[in-house]
Amino acid sequence: MATKFQYTAVIRTNKVDDILLRVVAALREQSVPPEEILFVDSSGSEDVHASLSKIGRAVKYQGPFNFSRAVNLGVSKVGTGLTLMISSHTVPSTPRLIEDGWDEAQKVGARIIYWSPPSPDAPNPRRIDIVDRYSYNGRNGLSNSFGMFETAEAVAFPFREDVFASEDQEWAKRYLERHPDAKIVGVISPDILYLNPGYGDSAAGIAKYVQAEVAHLLFTARRSAIAPQIAGRIARSMLALSRGRISRARAHVEIVARYLWLSWKGSSA
Repeated sequence: MATKFQYTAVIRTNKVDDILLRVVAALREQSVPPEEILFVDSSGSEDVHASLSKIGRAVKYQGPFNFSRAVNLGVSKVGTGLTLMISSHTVPSTPRLIEDGWDEAQKVGARIIYWSPPSPDAPNPRRIDIVDRYSYNGRNGLSNSFGMFETAEAVAFPFREDVFASEDQEWAKRYLERHPDAKIVGVISPDILYLNPGYGDSAAGIAKYVQAEVAHLLFTARRSAIAPQIAGRIARSMLALSRGRISRARAHVEIVARYLWLSWKGSSA
Protein backbone atom coordinates (compact mmCIF):
# COMPACT_ATOMS: atom_id res chain seq x y z
CA MET A 1 0.00 0.00 0.00
CA ALA A 2 1.27 3.48 -0.85
CA THR A 3 2.44 5.85 1.82
CA LYS A 4 -0.26 8.44 2.43
CA PHE A 5 0.35 11.57 0.39
CA GLN A 6 -1.66 14.70 -0.25
CA TYR A 7 -1.38 17.05 -3.18
CA THR A 8 -3.09 19.95 -4.90
CA ALA A 9 -3.61 19.91 -8.66
CA VAL A 10 -2.76 23.25 -10.32
CA ILE A 11 -4.19 23.80 -13.80
CA ARG A 12 -3.54 26.87 -15.97
CA THR A 13 -6.47 27.69 -18.22
CA ASN A 14 -8.48 30.46 -19.85
CA LYS A 15 -11.67 28.55 -20.60
CA VAL A 16 -13.94 25.73 -19.56
CA ASP A 17 -14.33 23.13 -22.31
CA ASP A 18 -15.00 19.42 -22.63
CA ILE A 19 -11.30 18.52 -22.40
CA LEU A 20 -10.85 20.45 -19.15
CA LEU A 21 -13.92 18.76 -17.69
CA ARG A 22 -12.47 15.41 -18.70
CA VAL A 23 -9.16 16.27 -16.97
CA VAL A 24 -10.99 17.25 -13.78
CA ALA A 25 -13.10 14.08 -13.82
CA ALA A 26 -10.01 11.90 -14.35
CA LEU A 27 -8.22 13.56 -11.43
CA ARG A 28 -11.17 12.99 -9.13
CA GLU A 29 -11.32 9.34 -10.20
CA GLN A 30 -7.70 8.70 -9.21
CA SER A 31 -7.08 6.16 -6.43
CA VAL A 32 -5.47 9.08 -4.59
CA PRO A 33 -7.36 12.16 -5.83
CA PRO A 34 -6.12 15.72 -5.20
CA GLU A 35 -7.11 17.44 -1.98
CA GLU A 36 -8.01 20.43 -4.13
CA ILE A 37 -8.09 21.41 -7.79
CA LEU A 38 -6.83 24.96 -8.24
CA PHE A 39 -7.24 26.85 -11.51
CA VAL A 40 -5.00 29.74 -12.50
CA ASP A 41 -7.50 31.66 -14.62
CA SER A 42 -5.99 33.90 -17.30
CA SER A 43 -9.26 34.45 -19.18
CA GLY A 44 -10.05 37.92 -17.85
CA SER A 45 -13.69 36.85 -18.01
CA GLU A 46 -15.99 36.90 -15.00
CA ASP A 47 -18.18 34.25 -16.64
CA VAL A 48 -15.24 31.87 -17.11
CA HIS A 49 -14.06 32.56 -13.57
CA ALA A 50 -17.50 31.75 -12.19
CA SER A 51 -17.61 28.50 -14.20
CA LEU A 52 -14.17 27.46 -12.96
CA SER A 53 -15.15 28.26 -9.39
CA LYS A 54 -17.96 25.72 -9.66
CA ILE A 55 -15.54 22.84 -10.32
CA GLY A 56 -12.58 23.90 -8.18
CA ARG A 57 -10.90 26.94 -6.66
CA ALA A 58 -10.01 29.64 -9.16
CA VAL A 59 -7.45 32.42 -8.77
CA LYS A 60 -7.26 35.28 -11.25
CA TYR A 61 -4.11 35.86 -13.27
CA GLN A 62 -3.61 39.55 -14.03
CA GLY A 63 -1.59 41.14 -16.83
CA PRO A 64 0.21 39.81 -19.92
CA PHE A 65 0.47 36.04 -19.77
CA ASN A 66 3.74 34.47 -18.65
CA PHE A 67 3.68 30.73 -18.10
CA SER A 68 6.19 30.69 -15.24
CA ARG A 69 4.41 33.55 -13.49
CA ALA A 70 1.14 31.61 -13.76
CA VAL A 71 2.72 28.49 -12.26
CA ASN A 72 4.31 30.50 -9.46
CA LEU A 73 0.97 32.13 -8.69
CA GLY A 74 -0.73 28.76 -8.49
CA VAL A 75 1.98 27.25 -6.30
CA SER A 76 1.79 30.22 -3.92
CA LYS A 77 -1.87 29.33 -3.22
CA VAL A 78 -1.26 25.62 -2.56
CA GLY A 79 -1.90 24.40 0.98
CA THR A 80 -0.52 20.86 0.64
CA GLY A 81 3.06 19.65 0.76
CA LEU A 82 2.94 18.46 -2.84
CA THR A 83 1.87 20.23 -6.02
CA LEU A 84 0.72 18.46 -9.16
CA MET A 85 1.20 20.73 -12.17
CA ILE A 86 -1.05 19.46 -14.94
CA SER A 87 -2.16 20.83 -18.29
CA SER A 88 -5.78 21.53 -19.11
CA HIS A 89 -5.23 19.09 -22.01
CA THR A 90 -3.68 16.13 -20.14
CA VAL A 91 -5.93 13.26 -19.10
CA PRO A 92 -4.67 10.52 -16.75
CA SER A 93 -6.89 7.84 -18.23
CA THR A 94 -6.39 5.07 -15.66
CA PRO A 95 -7.14 5.50 -11.94
CA ARG A 96 -3.81 4.42 -10.44
CA LEU A 97 -1.46 6.52 -12.56
CA ILE A 98 -0.66 9.07 -9.86
CA GLU A 99 -0.47 6.61 -6.97
CA ASP A 100 1.71 4.20 -8.95
CA GLY A 101 4.05 7.05 -9.86
CA TRP A 102 4.27 8.01 -6.20
CA ASP A 103 5.08 4.40 -5.27
CA GLU A 104 7.89 4.29 -7.85
CA ALA A 105 9.32 7.54 -6.46
CA GLN A 106 9.35 6.13 -2.92
CA LYS A 107 11.47 3.19 -4.05
CA VAL A 108 14.36 5.49 -5.00
CA GLY A 109 13.71 8.43 -2.67
CA ALA A 110 12.70 10.78 -5.49
CA ARG A 111 10.85 14.01 -4.72
CA ILE A 112 9.94 14.87 -8.30
CA ILE A 113 7.76 12.76 -10.59
CA TYR A 114 6.64 13.42 -14.12
CA TRP A 115 4.23 11.53 -16.35
CA SER A 116 4.49 11.53 -20.13
CA PRO A 117 3.02 9.67 -23.10
CA PRO A 118 5.64 7.76 -25.11
CA SER A 119 7.00 9.13 -28.35
CA PRO A 120 5.45 7.47 -31.42
CA ASP A 121 8.63 5.50 -32.20
CA ALA A 122 9.44 4.49 -28.60
CA PRO A 123 10.63 0.84 -28.44
CA ASN A 124 9.26 0.55 -24.90
CA PRO A 125 6.11 2.66 -24.62
CA ARG A 126 5.45 1.71 -20.99
CA ARG A 127 8.41 2.20 -18.65
CA ILE A 128 9.81 3.93 -15.56
CA ASP A 129 12.77 6.27 -16.07
CA ILE A 130 15.09 7.15 -13.18
CA VAL A 131 16.86 10.45 -13.87
CA ASP A 132 19.80 11.96 -11.99
CA ARG A 133 22.21 14.79 -12.73
CA TYR A 134 24.26 12.50 -14.97
CA SER A 135 21.39 11.15 -17.07
CA TYR A 136 19.46 14.43 -17.25
CA ASN A 137 19.55 15.57 -20.89
CA GLY A 138 17.53 18.77 -20.79
CA ARG A 139 14.27 17.05 -21.70
CA ASN A 140 13.66 14.42 -19.01
CA GLY A 141 13.59 16.39 -15.77
CA LEU A 142 9.97 17.46 -15.30
CA SER A 143 6.81 18.04 -17.34
CA ASN A 144 4.66 21.13 -17.11
CA SER A 145 1.93 18.99 -18.66
CA PHE A 146 1.93 16.48 -15.78
CA GLY A 147 4.48 16.73 -12.97
CA MET A 148 4.61 16.58 -9.17
CA PHE A 149 7.07 18.32 -6.84
CA GLU A 150 7.37 19.56 -3.28
CA THR A 151 5.50 22.83 -2.88
CA ALA A 152 8.09 24.35 -0.55
CA GLU A 153 10.85 23.75 -3.10
CA ALA A 154 8.97 25.64 -5.81
CA VAL A 155 8.10 28.48 -3.42
CA ALA A 156 11.75 28.86 -2.40
CA PHE A 157 13.03 28.47 -5.96
CA PRO A 158 10.31 29.72 -8.35
CA PHE A 159 10.09 29.03 -12.05
CA ARG A 160 12.06 31.67 -13.95
CA GLU A 161 9.89 34.20 -15.74
CA ASP A 162 12.65 35.06 -18.23
CA VAL A 163 12.71 31.49 -19.56
CA PHE A 164 10.26 31.76 -22.47
CA ALA A 165 9.69 28.00 -22.91
CA SER A 166 10.92 24.72 -21.37
CA GLU A 167 10.66 26.42 -17.98
CA ASP A 168 9.86 23.03 -16.46
CA GLN A 169 13.14 21.55 -17.69
CA GLU A 170 15.12 24.62 -16.64
CA TRP A 171 13.63 24.35 -13.14
CA ALA A 172 14.55 20.65 -13.00
CA LYS A 173 18.09 21.46 -14.10
CA ARG A 174 18.50 23.92 -11.22
CA TYR A 175 16.92 21.41 -8.84
CA LEU A 176 19.51 18.76 -9.72
CA GLU A 177 22.29 21.34 -9.31
CA ARG A 178 21.01 22.16 -5.79
CA HIS A 179 20.51 18.49 -4.90
CA PRO A 180 23.35 16.60 -6.62
CA ASP A 181 22.26 13.22 -5.21
CA ALA A 182 18.58 13.65 -6.08
CA LYS A 183 16.62 11.46 -8.45
CA ILE A 184 13.59 12.18 -10.61
CA VAL A 185 11.11 9.51 -11.64
CA GLY A 186 9.51 9.56 -15.08
CA VAL A 187 6.40 7.49 -15.72
CA ILE A 188 6.12 6.85 -19.46
CA SER A 189 2.75 5.39 -20.39
CA PRO A 190 0.21 5.40 -23.23
CA ASP A 191 -2.41 5.81 -20.49
CA ILE A 192 -1.47 9.51 -20.41
CA LEU A 193 -3.51 11.31 -23.05
CA TYR A 194 -2.36 14.71 -24.34
CA LEU A 195 -5.38 16.18 -26.12
CA ASN A 196 -4.18 19.65 -27.11
CA PRO A 197 -5.83 20.51 -30.45
CA GLY A 198 -3.08 23.06 -31.12
CA TYR A 199 -0.34 20.42 -30.94
CA GLY A 200 1.35 18.69 -33.87
CA ASP A 201 1.73 19.99 -37.42
CA SER A 202 -0.71 22.89 -37.12
CA ALA A 203 0.77 26.39 -37.39
CA ALA A 204 0.30 26.89 -33.64
CA GLY A 205 1.82 23.49 -32.89
CA ILE A 206 4.91 24.17 -34.99
CA ALA A 207 5.36 27.63 -33.43
CA LYS A 208 5.19 26.06 -29.97
CA TYR A 209 7.67 23.39 -31.05
CA VAL A 210 10.15 26.00 -32.34
CA GLN A 211 9.86 28.02 -29.14
CA ALA A 212 10.48 24.96 -26.96
CA GLU A 213 13.46 23.76 -29.00
CA VAL A 214 15.16 27.18 -28.98
CA ALA A 215 14.66 27.36 -25.21
CA HIS A 216 16.09 23.86 -24.84
CA LEU A 217 19.30 24.89 -26.61
CA LEU A 218 19.57 28.13 -24.63
CA PHE A 219 18.64 26.96 -21.14
CA THR A 220 18.73 23.20 -20.63
CA ALA A 221 20.92 21.38 -23.16
CA ARG A 222 24.36 20.22 -22.10
CA ARG A 223 26.97 22.49 -23.68
CA SER A 224 28.70 19.50 -25.27
CA ALA A 225 25.46 18.49 -27.01
CA ILE A 226 24.66 21.81 -28.68
CA ALA A 227 26.93 21.56 -31.75
CA PRO A 228 25.75 18.02 -32.61
CA GLN A 229 22.13 19.11 -32.15
CA ILE A 230 22.58 22.07 -34.51
CA ALA A 231 24.15 19.80 -37.12
CA GLY A 232 21.28 17.38 -36.65
CA ARG A 233 18.76 20.17 -37.14
CA ILE A 234 20.30 21.12 -40.47
CA ALA A 235 20.24 17.48 -41.60
CA ARG A 236 16.62 17.09 -40.50
CA SER A 237 15.61 20.24 -42.37
CA MET A 238 17.08 18.80 -45.57
CA LEU A 239 15.31 15.49 -44.98
CA ALA A 240 11.99 17.22 -44.31
CA LEU A 241 12.44 19.29 -47.46
CA SER A 242 13.11 16.17 -49.53
CA ARG A 243 9.85 14.70 -48.21
CA GLY A 244 7.88 17.81 -49.07
CA ARG A 245 7.32 18.80 -45.42
CA ILE A 246 8.08 22.46 -46.03
CA SER A 247 6.78 23.76 -42.69
CA ARG A 248 8.89 21.24 -40.75
CA ALA A 249 11.99 22.10 -42.80
CA ARG A 250 11.48 25.79 -42.05
CA ALA A 251 10.98 25.01 -38.36
CA HIS A 252 14.37 23.27 -38.09
CA VAL A 253 16.11 26.17 -39.83
CA GLU A 254 14.30 28.70 -37.64
CA ILE A 255 15.37 26.88 -34.47
CA VAL A 256 19.04 27.09 -35.47
CA ALA A 257 18.80 30.71 -36.63
CA ARG A 258 16.97 31.93 -33.52
CA TYR A 259 19.32 30.08 -31.19
CA LEU A 260 22.41 31.56 -32.87
CA TRP A 261 20.87 35.05 -32.86
CA LEU A 262 19.85 34.94 -29.20
CA SER A 263 23.22 33.47 -28.20
CA TRP A 264 25.02 36.26 -30.05
CA LYS A 265 22.79 38.90 -28.44
CA GLY A 266 23.46 37.43 -25.01
CA SER A 267 27.22 37.30 -25.49
CA SER A 268 27.40 40.86 -26.84
CA ALA A 269 25.13 42.41 -24.21
